[in-house]
Amino acid sequence: MNHAHGTYDIVLVVFSYIVAVVASYTVLDLVGRISTSYGRKRWKWLLFGACAMGMGIWSMHFVGMLAFSLPVPVAYHMPTVILSVVFAIAASFAALHIVGREHLSLRQLLSGGMLLASGIVAMHYVGMEAMMIGIDYDPIYFALSILIAVVASIAALWLSCYFRKDDERTYSRIWKKLGSGLLMGAAIVGMHYIGMMAAHFQIEQLSLRSPSDGMILDQKWLAYIISGGTLFTLGLSLIGIYISNKFSFKDSEIQGKSTEILKINKELHQLNEHLEQLVKERTAQLEKAHDEAIKANQIKSQFLANMSHELRTPLNAIIGYSEMLMEEAEEIGEQVFVEDLGKIGKAGKHLLSLINDILDISKIEAGKMEMYYETFEIYDMIQDVVTTITPIIESNRNVLHTEHVRGEMEADVTKLRQILLNLLSNAGKFTHEGTIELNVYAEARDGKHGYSFLIKDTGIGMTLEQLEKAFQPFTQADSSTTRIYGGTGLGLSITSRFCSIMGGHITAESEPGVGSTFICWIPAAPVN
Repeated sequence: MNHAHGTYDIVLVVFSYIVAVVASYTVLDLVGRISTSYGRKRWKWLLFGACAMGMGIWSMHFVGMLAFSLPVPVAYHMPTVILSVVFAIAASFAALHIVGREHLSLRQLLSGGMLLASGIVAMHYVGMEAMMIGIDYDPIYFALSILIAVVASIAALWLSCYFRKDDERTYSRIWKKLGSGLLMGAAIVGMHYIGMMAAHFQIEQLSLRSPSDGMILDQKWLAYIISGGTLFTLGLSLIGIYISNKFSFKDSEIQGKSTEILKINKELHQLNEHLEQLVKERTAQLEKAHDEAIKANQIKSQFLANMSHELRTPLNAIIGYSEMLMEEAEEIGEQVFVEDLGKIGKAGKHLLSLINDILDISKIEAGKMEMYYETFEIYDMIQDVVTTITPIIESNRNVLHTEHVRGEMEADVTKLRQILLNLLSNAGKFTHEGTIELNVYAEARDGKHGYSFLIKDTGIGMTLEQLEKAFQPFTQADSSTTRIYGGTGLGLSITSRFCSIMGGHITAESEPGVGSTFICWIPAAPVN
C-alpha cells in the first residue's frame, strides 16, 4: 500500500506548543475560582473554564495539523471538525466539574483524568478522521498516545488541585503555575505528535472519502477557523488571568503586585500580537498557493453564512465578561483593571464589527441575505442617520450639511441606513477639518420613481486606479490606509451589493486632494 510521508513547519509546531501552554496556565488559574463558587456562578465558571481548556486543546491540535504537510492537497469534512471541538469542550467541562469540588478524593481525581483523556483522544482522532484521506494506525504508537493522554490528564488535574491549595506568595505561585503550564503543554503536544506518528496516510484513498453533502474545508479556511479558535482561547485566557489576579490578592498582598500584574499583561499582549502575525503570514501563504479561487470562495461563503451564530457567540461572551468584570472592578476601586478591561471590551467590539462585515459579504455571496421591506418616512430615517453619525464626523472637526426631501419609500430601511452610515463614516474618517454633504432628492431612472442619496466630502480623495477597485471586497487605497484609518475594505463592497439587491446602483467620482462624491440611487418601491 502506498503511504504518504509528510513534513512539519517548525514555526507552527512551536506555535501549537504555545497555545497548549496558554490554555494549561489558564485552567490552573481558574480551578480555584470554580472550587470556591456556588450555584449559578459556579456553572458560569465551569463553562468559562471548559471553553478555554477545550478550545485551547482543539486549537493546538489543528495548529499541529496545519503544521503537517502532505505531498498532496487535503481537505477537511466540516461537520467532523465541529464534532471534534464538541468532544474537547464536553470532556473539559466534565473533568472540571469533578476536580472543581471543594474536597477531592483520589478516585474522583482518577475518574476526572480518564474523562479528560477520553475527550482529548476522541478530539484528536475524530479530528484526524476529518481529513479526507485514508488513514491506517500503528497500534503501538496508537496505544502510546492514549497512555500519554491519560497520564497527562491526571497530572494536569492534580496540579490544578495543588495550586488552589497553595498558600505561598502570589509571585511564587505564578512562576510555579507557569512551569506547570509548560509541562502540561508539553504533555498535550506530545500526545498529539505521537498520535501523528501512529498515522499512515494512504494516497490512493484520497478521493474515496469525499462527503456527499459537500461540506468540506480546504487548508485555507481551516487556517481561518484555527485563527478564530486561537484568538478565542487567548481572549478567554487573558480574561482568566485578570479574574484570577484580581480575586486572589489579599489586602496584605496588594503592595508591589500592580507592577507584576502590568508586566504579565504586557507580555500576554505582546504574545497575542506575535501569534496573530504568525497566523496572518501563514494564511497569506495558503491564499497564494490556492489554485481554485472560485470554488474556495463558494465554500467560504457557505461556511461563514452557516456559522454566523457560532462566530458571534464567543465574541459576545468575551465582551460580556469584560463588561461584567469592569463593573466589579469599579465597585472595588481597581482603576487599573477598569482601564485594561475597557481595552479588551473595545477590541472585542471592534473585532465583532469586522466579523459582522465579513458575515454580511459572505451571506450576500451565498445568496442568504434576507430583505425586509417596509414603508417609512425618508425625513425620519435621515434624522436618525444624522444623529448617529454626527459624533464620528465631528471627531475630525468636520461640518455636516444636509438637504433632503420629504416623502415615503418602501425599502429595507435597515440596509439603507447601513448604506448611508458606511458612506458617511468613510467621509468622516478620510476628511479632516472639512465639509461633508448629505443630499437626498427624488429622481426617476429607467422609468422608475426613486431617490438619490448623494454624499460628498472634501477629504483625501482617490486616484482613478483606486476608484476602479473601490467596490471590490477586501480592497483599500493602499496598505497604509489600513494602518492609519483601520477597517477591512468591506464597507463599500457591502454598500454596493445592498444597492444592487434593492434594485438600485451606486456611482463614485473622486480626485486626490479634492474629495469624493458617491451617489446611491434606490427605487421608491421594490423591484422584482
